[in-house]
Amino acid sequence: MTGTSDQGRAQIGVYIDPAFDLPVDVAIKIDDIGGPSAGTMFALGIIDKLTPEDEADGQVIAGTGTMDVTGEVGPIGGIRQKMAGALRDGATWFLAPAGNCDEVVGHVPEGLHVAKVATLHEAREAITAIGAGSTDDLPTCTAQDAAAG
Repeated sequence: MTGTSDQGRAQIGVYIDPAFDLPVDVAIKIDDIGGPSAGTMFALGIIDKLTPEDEADGQVIAGTGTMDVTGEVGPIGGIRQKMAGALRDGATWFLAPAGNCDEVVGHVPEGLHVAKVATLHEAREAITAIGAGSTDDLPTCTAQDAAAG
């Protein structure tokens, strides 16, 4: 039985018409963007606008990944082309969903570094580490990830 206090809550692993009361209004122009692949980067962009810091410190960072309401980054299609496009457009770093590691390993364009992210928190930590020049400990896709994918 469902009471009124259960409205908008996850039940049986499914979000039933979730409603959110956000403290700010968010408007995003997405004229030329189709599909959910930009979810992670949109979420990071919103965080950037809401915080005074420039976590990236001017670094050109690209990325991809779906974003769910729990902050999980999901895999996308066409990651090889997205990495090539990111390098072409001046990015030196790329945030890749952990679920795409099987397509990343062995296909990273020369001159591009890839950080593996599974959550919005990890993506923000990666942006901050890249901006601070502390990238030695950033997780990346490995052959073991590719074999598991």
